[in-house]
Amino acid sequence: MTGLKQVSLPRYTLSDEGDFLRLRWAPGVTMEADDIHSTIAAVTAASLQGKRPLLVHIGPLERVTPEAKQLLIDDTCSSRTAVVGVDDVGRVLTAFNYRSATLSRYFAEESDAIAWLTEGIYPDDVDLGTRRR
Repeated sequence: MTGLKQVSLPRYTLSDEGDFLRLRWAPGVTMEADDIHSTIAAVTAASLQGKRPLLVHIGPLERVTPEAKQLLIDDTCSSRTAVVGVDDVGRVLTAFNYRSATLSRYFAEESDAIAWLTEGIYPDDVDLGTRRR
């Protein structure tokens, strides 16, 4: 067939919410290393005055490749990261985030995640010099 156009939908969107950045992954995406490099560059470009809190909506992901997981663990482009998922699959897919170089937590509710991002460090975030998420 001729004349057919292939439409490429965005894998993620990034928006500036003032107090934090919001990264929203498209449903059914497999996060790959190129995706993570792209999001790190976008978050860094949107944070010219310094690192900012990041709210990540993962939605129903397909999977996260091992290379992407390692990049996310090593990433320090945000001051802290709140991951909001829609189900236990999301929690399992992002469990590696607890080893992240950046203070990170998983939330089921967006309002809890935003409160954590914008209201400062909670007492349970630091325990005898170790970070807890």
